[in-house]
Amino acid sequence: MKFRVEIRYKEGVEDPEAVTILKNFNILGYKGIKDIKTSKVYYIEATDESEVSEVTKKILANPVIHTYSIDVVDGSIA
Repeated sequence: MKFRVEIRYKEGVEDPEAVTILKNFNILGYKGIKDIKTSKVYYIEATDESEVSEVTKKILANPVIHTYSIDVVDGSIA
């Protein structure tokens, strides 16, 4: 099976990459953009969803600052 794992910062936790991007947007004159959020997406091919969940909890996400979702996806991982 193929899984899509998305890692996001929790509400209230500063997203340093988003802060930098927003500053650059403002420097470049894009004043209408007020907020931005980033996330990381991993596509994992595995036979066991519990393994995907375990590696997400233990390796990919920091439970103190991140939230995540795991979805089964169709198609090939490209």
